Amino acid sequence: MAAPVKTYVVLENNIESDRNEPYSYFVFPSMRELRNCKEIDEYSIVYSTVEQLKEAHTEEELLSVMEASYNKLKSPLDNEATGYLRAQGVHGEFFSYVDFIARKYKPVKKETKVSAEVVNIEPTAPIKTEPKAQRTAKSKYDPDAKIVVTVDMFGKHHNPYREGSNRWHNFEALAKSATVADALAAMKALTPGGNSVDIRLALEKGAIQLGG
Repeated sequence: MAAPVKTYVVLENNIESDRNEPYSYFVFPSMRELRNCKEIDEYSIVYSTVEQLKEAHTEEELLSVMEASYNKLKSPLDNEATGYLRAQGVHGEFFSYVDFIARKYKPVKKETKVSAEVVNIEPTAPIKTEPKAQRTAKSKYDPDAKIVVTVDMFGKHHNPYREGSNRWHNFEALAKSATVADALAAMKALTPGGNSVDIRLALEKGAIQLGG
C-alpha cells in the first residue's frame, strides 16, 4: 500500500475574510484529507508534486501569487539560498516557498461580503511605479491598447470570479479602465493589487478584448 503523499492547497481569500491576507497556504497529510476543506474552489491551487504544478499553472501565475504574499510572509527567498531556489525554476521555487510557509488547515470563521470601491484612474493620470513591483510591471500588452469589455444583452459585464476575491476586485478595476496602461495602474492601486496576469486571464475567459 502506497504511503500517503502530502498535498498542498493555496486558497484565494475574500479580502474581507478573517484571514485578512490575499492567499492562505495549507498542507494536508494526504489527498483524502482534502474533504475537510470546504473552501477549495476552481480558483484554488491544489497539488502534491512540482510536476502537477507545471501541468496546471504557468510561471507568470505562480509568480503573481508569491508576490502578493511576499511582503507579509518570510520564506526561503529571504536567505542566501535564493540562487539554489532559482535553479529549480519558478515551479520548483513555488513548491519550496509553499512547503516552507504552509500550515495545518483551519476553516475561516466568517467571510463578510462588502462593496469595495474600485479606484478609477483617468487615462491622463501618470502611472505610479514602485521598485518592489518591477518584476510584474512589465507587460507584453500594448499599453495603448483599448480594453473592450464583453457585455450581456442588458449591457452589463460579467465578472468571472468569486465576489470579494482578489481577482474579482482586479477585474472590476480592469473593466472600468480605457486602456491597458490605465488598467495596470488601477489594479496596482488596489491592495494587494493586480498585474498583466489579470489581463491574460480575462482574455482567456472571454471577459474582455483588446482593440487598437
